[in-house]
Amino acid sequence: MKIVIHPEFVDAAGFIKQLPQSFEQEGELLYDSRNKVKRYRVNDKDMVVKRYKQPNIVQRIAYTFFKKSKTERAYLFAGMLREKGFSTPHEVAYIERKKNGLFLDGYFVSLNCSYPPLSELLRKHDFDRHPADELAAYMVELHKKGVLHGDLNLTNILYHTDQEGRYQFTLIDTNRSKFKPAPTRQECLENLKRLTHSKALLRYIVMQYATLRGWNPRECAFIVFRYLLHFEQKRKRKRKLQSWIGIKK
Repeated sequence: MKIVIHPEFVDAAGFIKQLPQSFEQEGELLYDSRNKVKRYRVNDKDMVVKRYKQPNIVQRIAYTFFKKSKTERAYLFAGMLREKGFSTPHEVAYIERKKNGLFLDGYFVSLNCSYPPLSELLRKHDFDRHPADELAAYMVELHKKGVLHGDLNLTNILYHTDQEGRYQFTLIDTNRSKFKPAPTRQECLENLKRLTHSKALLRYIVMQYATLRGWNPRECAFIVFRYLLHFEQKRKRKRKLQSWIGIKK
């Protein structure tokens, strides 16, 4: 078993080392689907533990020999985001377990962040333009600094306002992100396609984003929706195939 603990949280080593044995019995359940997320109180700090779904055999081989696991990436990417000036819950530790020499499963531990997701603020049809405008500007900054969030949607962007009433954002679930020196326009626009289920909100944010970047707003909106349509069609085909061969999502 591999355990990596951030130097600032070595006092939580006892709690972290026993997680694989105690995870099912202890903690406050926050989320339970493909992955399971729980919250704990450790040394007067609220910590969140995410246990990732056990990968299939191909993924187990890949995580053992060819690529970093989701748990390791979650840990590393948190530090990389902060270095670029973006808020994300501070990494505490990660655990990787093996079975028969192959990666089995992993746990990622971070400090808890109690801010609400943007999906709660911008879910109305007549959405508030102020946070939408600030989100568009935030996405410009994110992309200009080379960050492409791998699961970019409003539930993975938390928010709060500062003393001046400006919106501040915090990224979560970043393990599939990509860091590039200079993402192309195509990469940036494709990254926006799943930002929100609301087409009106997506259109508005994309056009604001394009304006800030000096790009044609209408053309960029068309491109993003084309990417979205292609993504939805591909997902439907995949689900149909999974259903036909009896594989659960």
